Amino acid sequence: MTVAVVSTGGTIASTDDTGGDAAPDLGGAELVSAVPALDDVDLRVEEFSTVPSPHFTVDQLFDLAALVETLDTDPDVDGVVVTQGTDVLEETAYFLDLCHGGSTPVVVTGAMRNPSLPSPDGPANLLASVRTALDPGARDRGVLVAFAGRVMPAREATKTHSQAVDTFRCPEFGPVGAIDEGSVTWRRQAENPDQTFDPDPDRLTNDVAAVYVTVDAPPSHLAAHADATAVCLATTGAGHVTERLVDPLTDLRAAGVPVIATTRCPEGRLARSTYGYRGSERTLREAGCLISDLNLQKTRIRAMVAHAAGRLDEAFDGG
Repeated sequence: MTVAVVSTGGTIASTDDTGGDAAPDLGGAELVSAVPALDDVDLRVEEFSTVPSPHFTVDQLFDLAALVETLDTDPDVDGVVVTQGTDVLEETAYFLDLCHGGSTPVVVTGAMRNPSLPSPDGPANLLASVRTALDPGARDRGVLVAFAGRVMPAREATKTHSQAVDTFRCPEFGPVGAIDEGSVTWRRQAENPDQTFDPDPDRLTNDVAAVYVTVDAPPSHLAAHADATAVCLATTGAGHVTERLVDPLTDLRAAGVPVIATTRCPEGRLARSTYGYRGSERTLREAGCLISDLNLQKTRIRAMVAHAAGRLDEAFDGG
């Protein structure tokens, strides 16, 4: 059985230079060679890039998704592992998930400790990801994230700590599996309500704003995005914005700018009819905002992919 390892850079592929600052310069072949336990696995290495994950662009996300789909249709490939930096790993994994319509297991992983540090976690995460990709239980689960012994659906996995090696969690529902002694113990089947999209690369844009509502946020926080393709809005609580954001919000909608609202809370969804004051969830719905049940960064990813596919209104609940 063959697993394709797609290397994109990040901490897992980084080494210290003479100044003591890590930078991604290792290729996929070097990553694989650092894990002797993979010697018994037939691996195909795909060198996609060697960049820090914050430098990733939407065009690179599209090209990566296209490569994954090519590997999915290859009858000689039984699983795909993508290695990346952790800063935007959850967004990359979710972008791939939205575009991946096949049954070939796709697992995304990375590292928090680069190979120059004591006890780097990259080799263990890579080994666990390959084992996960080869496990029969991984099929038809969409894109997965394997990290620190946990297997998580891309839709739910999020980075929760800036430096801890077990940073990736599923805050509300937990992992779907655990990796013990080289095998996966599956514990739940995650529901995935998302459609699969076929984005047009000519329509793909990064001009989707992400706005985080905080106490007494001024009108300019929304008014500045009057020309955006769409605005993703992380509201307080169950769907609430400051009173001064109501007018610019309704102005955006009147101008035809899609607004997709979610909560800034790490768990839970927006309310529908609990509160009725100006700036509550009722205001969002009366303004015709679309509603997301994802965190802000993943809401933005889905908005970009759905817009590029010409299906933005289908991708989220109506107001």
